[in-house]
Amino acid sequence: MNMNKKRLTLHSAEKSLENLGVRRREFSTAPRFDMTSGQNIGAIVMEDAQRVFKGFRWGITPFWWDDSHQGHNLHSARAESIANKPAFADSFKHRRAVVPVDGFWVYGDVDGISRPFLIRAKDESALYLAAIWQENNGESQLALVNVEANHLLEPFGKRMPAILRGDDVNIWLEPNIVSEKPLMGVLKTPPVRGLLVTATAPHGRGRYGLLPADDAREALALIYGQNFKPEKPKFATRRRMVIRDHEAGGHVFFRTKSFSRDDATRWHPVVDVECGHVFCDCPDFRYRHAHHEPDVWTPHWWCKHVRRAVDNCKRHGEIPDRSELVSQ
Repeated sequence: MNMNKKRLTLHSAEKSLENLGVRRREFSTAPRFDMTSGQNIGAIVMEDAQRVFKGFRWGITPFWWDDSHQGHNLHSARAESIANKPAFADSFKHRRAVVPVDGFWVYGDVDGISRPFLIRAKDESALYLAAIWQENNGESQLALVNVEANHLLEPFGKRMPAILRGDDVNIWLEPNIVSEKPLMGVLKTPPVRGLLVTATAPHGRGRYGLLPADDAREALALIYGQNFKPEKPKFATRRRMVIRDHEAGGHVFFRTKSFSRDDATRWHPVVDVECGHVFCDCPDFRYRHAHHEPDVWTPHWWCKHVRRAVDNCKRHGEIPDRSELVSQ
């Protein structure tokens, strides 16, 4: 997502607020088709044990900023560092909000022209975006939380808004939850299967019509129209999900989005190359690991994270054959 162009759309605010049990409304619920950073937007917060829909200016100004930062605001916060950044840490613990939207806009370059694409739910339900807020000189300010982009949005950028699903909304709004682990647990990259990218076709005078597509490549094809080339656009490949801590021997670390370690990181030491032992912090592996010492030759004890890491390492020749280890 091009984070320099942050835009949201909300047509059916009332229905979204009813679904989340909002009883009090202190901000307009009129439809808005193009909310952008710097404007006032509505968000759900907890006040006196009830959910309230209030207005916030989109963009946080840390209280210690001087006049040299005039006109600059923090419109979004990276999920990976939100708990440690001075500008966001206190709000992350004590002042969280949910922004209901029908969709959000991303921008892609097509033939050198920046075109908008609308991202929304396939079932046309509302999307609930994680946010944090603060009071600064009597003004309520808000910043969205962003996470790594999924496969659907990768062609448009590396980041996307953190979308809360199911019970994640209740966890994020619960004021009694202040520890980092459960809060970080809801800030995950959303799956592709629930989202739809909608291409925008120009209709003259700068106006755009919306054309649905199942993925980003089809959306680009709709833009190209008759002139779309048969070869698919080239997109950057995803980073390897396995890294080494040093060249010879040592551990292999596996990156996963399905759970976090006790130290709140997402890099997990899973393979000890020197002895062949494997380990994972996930609950499934802990359950299987009760009375044995699994290694790279006992796949029936592995969890899915270990299996992926070992397969990835073998493909890149980073795990030797058993015969080589035994001969040593």
